[in-house]
Amino acid sequence: MPRVFAALLLPHDVCDALARDAKAFARIDPLARFTRSTNLHLTLAFVGEISTIDARRLSTALRPLCALTPRDITIGRIGTFDRQRILYAGLSPAESLDPVVNEVRSTITRLGLPLDDKPFRAHITLARDWRRGHPPMTLPARTVPLSGPVLMETVKDPRTGMIRYRQVL
Repeated sequence: MPRVFAALLLPHDVCDALARDAKAFARIDPLARFTRSTNLHLTLAFVGEISTIDARRLSTALRPLCALTPRDITIGRIGTFDRQRILYAGLSPAESLDPVVNEVRSTITRLGLPLDDKPFRAHITLARDWRRGHPPMTLPARTVPLSGPVLMETVKDPRTGMIRYRQVL
């Protein structure tokens, strides 16, 4: 069964630039695991393991929600979730995402699917296993275009153990 989450994807050039900029933080915490550019995204809601049929149903149900997604958002502020040891890029205005987040969560619930009910915190994970607190650096502010929500599946390479995300169509 696929393990899935609803997300907003970023343009490839933005992901490449973010990943490149995030590598500057490796000087501060060389043991942190930095997110590859192909895995950068903005999670709207985590669902978990569901059947392939339910994943396709949910993917289809998310498509009309692009009308609720803001046209763009600014990335740049750096933050940490210390308990989870996450280094992230913050987004502003974060509240502009509330309509799409609320509707994505309502859609998941309406379909009778599981939903992680943690409060939404608008961020893009740059690194895991971050141990150095808030870094004394920042990222260049970037205003980036957004498209509608999509359903993503977590896939683990059996050979290397590396995680990658792919869109459920």
